[in-house]
Amino acid sequence: MCRHLAWLGQPRPISDFVTQPPHSLLVQSYAARELLRGTVCADGFGVGWYPDDERAPARYRRALPIWADPDLARFTSVVRSRAIIGAVRNGTPGIPGGLASTQPCAFDRYLGSHNGFIRQFHSHARRLRDGLPDDLYSALAGESDSETFFLVAVMHIRRHGDLVSGLEAAVHDVMRLAPGSAFCVVMSDGDELAAARMADDQPCDSLYLRREANGVTVASEPLDGHDLWTALPEHAVTRISIPTATKDRAS
Repeated sequence: MCRHLAWLGQPRPISDFVTQPPHSLLVQSYAARELLRGTVCADGFGVGWYPDDERAPARYRRALPIWADPDLARFTSVVRSRAIIGAVRNGTPGIPGGLASTQPCAFDRYLGSHNGFIRQFHSHARRLRDGLPDDLYSALAGESDSETFFLVAVMHIRRHGDLVSGLEAAVHDVMRLAPGSAFCVVMSDGDELAAARMADDQPCDSLYLRREANGVTVASEPLDGHDLWTALPEHAVTRISIPTATKDRAS
């Protein structure tokens, strides 16, 4: 399906994750090692980040393959942020393409990316969307399962008042409605990350974590050959935060 990554910590250039590492998000788009479904991620890409002193994220998205964007190198080298989410898309058959289906998704202070699928989504889309409050329903821009799931997750995060509890509730809610679905998700509110690896009757999509002195990286596949990467637990939602001292330096 997709490959994605997230960073939380001291501000760093987007290029540190998307273009520069030996197995960057750019490389993963055409040479993924652990992609469970499909072969290349050529159906669009996007990056979301939190500008300095701003609560709401910004996004840069394109419906073309990431390797075909002539502005990518310069954009990723000059934009820095304390919290970043990037994604490359391998579209699910039956889900329309275009910019509206390109992640990461954003609403209010939240930013997120979903790798996976809601089984028989078109049979469940109306019920999932009709349960959204008016402001989230009106934010729907496309017809993808990932966008719908993201807004369902935002709804549950609001109810629970917590990023991790809300994401976990959203996954279980959709799993009950659509058994056989798969969720590999990264979400952020700019202050912390939540990551989910959950799947029903199938392998979980890969997701790894690397802690450094100045922050934390989460990625579908390790960005380099260092042995500091650990696989996040399957069938779980993980809270990822950074030490207070690091957070103070990042603010």
